[in-house]
Amino acid sequence: MHSLRESPASGTSGPVDDGGARLPASGIVEDVRRPSPLRLRPGTPVLSRGGGEVQCGSDPRWSFVLSGLTPDEERWLGEVAERRHVTLEQAAARCGVPAERRDEIMTALVRAGVLVPVPGTVGAVTAAADGAADATVLGMLRPDGAGLVTLADRARRTVGISGLGRVGTGVAQHLGTAGVGSLVLDDPQPVQVTDVGLGGLRPADVGRARHDAVRALLAERSPRAAVRTDEVPDLGGLDVVVVVEPHAAHPARYQRLLGLGVPHLPVVVREADMVVGPLVLPGRSACVRCVDLARADVDARWPALAAQLRTTAEPAHEATLAAVAAATAAAQVLALLDGHRPAAVGACLEISLPAGLPRVHPTGPHPRCGCVYLPA
Repeated sequence: MHSLRESPASGTSGPVDDGGARLPASGIVEDVRRPSPLRLRPGTPVLSRGGGEVQCGSDPRWSFVLSGLTPDEERWLGEVAERRHVTLEQAAARCGVPAERRDEIMTALVRAGVLVPVPGTVGAVTAAADGAADATVLGMLRPDGAGLVTLADRARRTVGISGLGRVGTGVAQHLGTAGVGSLVLDDPQPVQVTDVGLGGLRPADVGRARHDAVRALLAERSPRAAVRTDEVPDLGGLDVVVVVEPHAAHPARYQRLLGLGVPHLPVVVREADMVVGPLVLPGRSACVRCVDLARADVDARWPALAAQLRTTAEPAHEATLAAVAAATAAAQVLALLDGHRPAAVGACLEISLPAGLPRVHPTGPHPRCGCVYLPA
């Protein structure tokens, strides 16, 4: 009888707790109750390492190695990976794997999160292609592997977006494609020539109200999403709001959202960089005013400078910066909606050219603000 062993894949850092991902277990617990029926976690590659070893997954957060396998057992796991419609039990019997040994290996794979329950019925999704492009990846971040459940939950959410230049339009496109069910757009300013291209606005849209142009774009590309352009939206009915503004975030713009307890995310466009965050969880994390007060602590002239910046013409949204900032902002919103803790909570993510890579600048509640004493 071969002795079964399990371990993180060689060359990985082992399991990483990212607040939402499944974690491999160490050792086999014989009395684990396995739900039935089970399936291989969608998207998990099963790789032969030779010498009786099989590796499941390649992501260092959860890749997992089983060693001490017989050739029949290796063939069984390979067949399960290639023929997803075949049950584990059927494949094991066909490959000559004894039931006792099959159960031992399946127990190890359940403990590692490689085997997950076959999903039941989920609610409607609005993501592109019925979520086919997203469900498998999102399932990797769930203990049950059911990425469609995440997409069904997104379909019940509402996000507001204010400021619909290249960045805001990109955020709206990302969220619609990713399956957010309802979007509320706010930007009556006319589409500029510099808004065209990235994000999907066309030359024919120039001169049209931005929120009307983006609504038409989303109707074409994300037809299942409900898109509104309310002049006076019910802010209390929003799950999160993204505000894109030039030069310096204005704390006064966020007071109503703060008072209503609506999470919000500023995206500030500057000369050759953009700042995403902080993502404000009212009563629980640093707000926009906290950042403003901290800036004034470092530079006593900052309030006067900020006032001047807020009356300065909006800088152009350079293509690379706009693309990265839009994707980064959308990722923060989706992480929040999906139940994770986004990186922008208590931090500003600064994206600058030429690198275009976000840098994290932590920020905490300012003692003179008092926002964290608001009811959460």
